[in-house]
Amino acid sequence: MGGIVGLGGGTGASRLWRALAAADGAGPLTLVVGTADSLWQHGLRICPDIDTVLYALSGRLDPERGWGVRDDSFRCMTALAGFGGESWFRLGDLDLATHLYRTGLLRDGATLTEVTRRLARSAGLTARVLPMTDDDVTTTIVTSDGRRLPYAEYLVREQAAPAVRGVAFEGIGRAVPAPGVLAAIESADLIVLGPADPVAGLLPILGLPGVTEALRKRRDRVTAVSPIVASAAVTGPEDGRRGHSRAALLAAVSLPATAAGVARLYRDVCSRFVYDPCDPDEAARIAAHGVEPVPAALLRQDDAPPGTLLGVLLGDRSCEPRPANPGEPAGLG
Repeated sequence: MGGIVGLGGGTGASRLWRALAAADGAGPLTLVVGTADSLWQHGLRICPDIDTVLYALSGRLDPERGWGVRDDSFRCMTALAGFGGESWFRLGDLDLATHLYRTGLLRDGATLTEVTRRLARSAGLTARVLPMTDDDVTTTIVTSDGRRLPYAEYLVREQAAPAVRGVAFEGIGRAVPAPGVLAAIESADLIVLGPADPVAGLLPILGLPGVTEALRKRRDRVTAVSPIVASAAVTGPEDGRRGHSRAALLAAVSLPATAAGVARLYRDVCSRFVYDPCDPDEAARIAAHGVEPVPAALLRQDDAPPGTLLGVLLGDRSCEPRPANPGEPAGLG
């Protein structure tokens, strides 16, 4: 099989996956995307990380919000709120079509793997997108006042405001990797841990039976990309909320919200860790965890091709990006 396998979803990782998918000579791309942030809302099965990856790869992702469909409307949510229904998890009208389609197929007996394959095919994607599992796994945030909140409720409804005492992955002990996940890892030429939220986005994938073991065996081919540039300025409320949540979840597993903190989390499964040289002191701290620190510009630049990071990841392969879809930012975030 060979090729590149990427692990993770969400806004940051999806930009990297889009750049890899557009790079000439990168080879076949398989993406294993977390599902522990999935939720039922309005009777619909919503998989935020999967959908963000699908929308990014197809050029439909809203570049301003970093989620949902570009130029979507919210008339259905407005009407629902008028009825007194819950509207804290805002679903655009076009976005709703994805969830309706997914829910119908799941209720007819299709697996999430099959549903995701159909969604990717209908979007014309060449990359293979796999959910981490077909089983139900839920990231649960344990707050300091004893509440247990699904991750989406903590991040969106509660705006990441409650103090975090712990994180649990409900159902992880009964779940197994989706078909094709382990085989893709075991045969990959390059494995990339994307710049997703380390705790909410990557730990559920690593916690599935056999995944960490497969990555350890291929550790020399695993490169992680930091989701954190500590010196970067916060660019808006959404960026600030996600950064606060990421730091709170890392603190809950006794790690600092730094590139080196994330490198420590991944040190058993990756041999190289890409960090931004804007954080110059991180190199020595990353190396102290037995991981090779690799500098590359990670800050998003909407008017520049993502060649620097792609060059680091792809090495001698051609990494010239093909033109992005009109209006799609070329940077990685």
